[in-house]
This record gives sequence, structure tokens and C-alpha cells, in this order.
Amino acid sequence: MAKTARGLSYTVIDLRPAWGRQRGRPVVFHHGVGASAEIFDGWLPVIAAQHPVARFDMRGFGGSVVPPSTHRWSMGELIADLLEVAEAVFGEEPVHVMGESIGGTVALAAALEHPSNFAAIAMSNAAVNGGHIDYAPGWRAEIERIGIKGWSDRLMDMRFAPGAVAPEALQWFAAVQEKSPAHVVVGLGELLIGTDLTPKLGKFKLPLLLMMPDRSPFVSLTQASTLTELVPQTEVAVFPGARHGLPLSHAKEAATALLAFLTRVEGGREFPPRVKRPIGDEGPHTSV
Repeated sequence: MAKTARGLSYTVIDLRPAWGRQRGRPVVFHHGVGASAEIFDGWLPVIAAQHPVARFDMRGFGGSVVPPSTHRWSMGELIADLLEVAEAVFGEEPVHVMGESIGGTVALAAALEHPSNFAAIAMSNAAVNGGHIDYAPGWRAEIERIGIKGWSDRLMDMRFAPGAVAPEALQWFAAVQEKSPAHVVVGLGELLIGTDLTPKLGKFKLPLLLMMPDRSPFVSLTQASTLTELVPQTEVAVFPGARHGLPLSHAKEAATALLAFLTRVEGGREFPPRVKRPIGDEGPHTSV
């Protein structure tokens, strides 16, 4: 994996045929706490066949730089990380960003601060107001009590419903998550719960897709309702039965929803009415 000047590890994949590379704006993937860029492996056959893709390990995880325990985490730093990866790979071309969990929050925050750098934003199981997230405020005390392995084991049930993920994928994710540096998990969790983007959302004008599980113990569908009220062009897709590990448990379905969204955006088609539609439900749309 290549690295940026700030120590962020990233990979690039482009599965478009040589004769089709004039189509499809770049997409940058941003994972969340306890994961790595590889959480999006299942998305690549769908997205990279139509768009060049860059994905990176966020600061503190995978092959990227791990700050010291005294590090002062800030949303500004995470925004700068995202911008650095996008520029290192794609230059000054505006990109689409797909962020999961805190990665989605970072993507939205970045687009609010630097809208000209982005073409569209997609978020999965992500919060716009961290103060409304359940469970995360207790991470510091919990990790001190049971350690990072105990924290990770407990989190697995919150991410995945029984049988939702193949055993080998579940084993892989557990191994990745339990390697998370404890001070990074705590620092990012506390940064997230102190982040509230709602006061700025009225000025957000880019296309926006929010993909939500309906069984996440962290982010409720109330956050989706708040977002659609403040950003009228938001599209919302709800995945019935999904928990917070939606990007892994529903990779193909989520990637298909993302591709359809990006196709509409790049085709210049008008945004549909504000709806939340269970994935796979071809019946009438349900208003948010």
C-alpha cells in the first residue's frame, strides 16, 4: 500500500475497461472505528467497475500512522486526512466520498468546509449529531475494565445479527477490530460524541445519500429524519434487519444503492422526493 506524506496508507483500484475510462468520477472510501479499508472489499466489484476507487486506513488503524496516547483528536485533522488522500490520488478533481460510521461524519464535515472538493457524499450507518449516539460515551470506562478484546467481543453483537455475515468474514473482522489501539478508539469515540454538524447543514448543497440500518445500537433512524429535514436533497435507503456492521453484512446491496445514486448524480437527474425505502422493497416508497 502507498502512503501519503501524513502517513495514511491507501490503495487504488480501477476495474473500468480501457475504452470506458472517460466515464465515472473518482470515489474515495472512508471506514470507521475498529475497521480498515478492506471492509469495502465487497463493494469493489460493483463500484470499481464504473469508477476509479481509492480507499485508505484512517489515522490510527491498519497500515496508517498511529498517533501517541497524548494525541489531541480533532475533526479538522480528519478532514485534512481525507483531503490529502483524495488529492494524492486524483489531484484537484472533485470526488465522490463514501464514508461509514465516523467516516461518514468526516465526509459530511469535509464537504461542509470544502464543498468545491467534492461531487457527492454518501454515508452509511453514520451520525450527524454524535451527542445522540448510544453506547460510545462508555467506551473509556469499558475498555479500562475489560480491555480492547472484551470491548471488541461485545461490539461484534452490535454490528452483526446472527447469520448476517459468513463465518470467515466475521472471523476476519473480529481479528481486525481487536487490534485497534485502545487510545485511538477512546479518542475517536469521544471526538464523535462531541461533534454536531446540524447547525451547518442548512448550507449543504451537494447530492447526499444516507444508508441506514434499522437495528444499529449507535445511530437511530431519527438521525436520518433530522438530516432530510435540513438537507432536502438527501436520499435515504434503509436496510431492514441490519445492525451497525451494514457495510460488511450488506456490502453488495449497499454498493448497488451507491452505484445507482452516483449514476443519477453524474447523469444530472433531479433528486427524487425525500423517501426512505427498504432495500429490496419494490413497493410504494415510505415518506421520511
